[in-house]
Amino acid sequence: MMFTAWLNTKAISSQIDALRAELRGEIHALRAETKQGFAELELRLTSQISNLSHRVERLEEQRTLFQR
Repeated sequence: MMFTAWLNTKAISSQIDALRAELRGEIHALRAETKQGFAELELRLTSQISNLSHRVERLEEQRTLFQR
């Protein structure tokens, strides 16, 4: 009976270890996906801010032309 209990404990421990490894892999993949998403978002925001900056510069140039 003790041997059976020991075998069951070993089997459960192995299953827990396998689940932990699987979860670590999934967490790693999700972190990488999140980092990539943030990098893409940062790139889009930077591009949009740059475009807005250029538009403001053009508007300011037009305004100075009209004031003359």
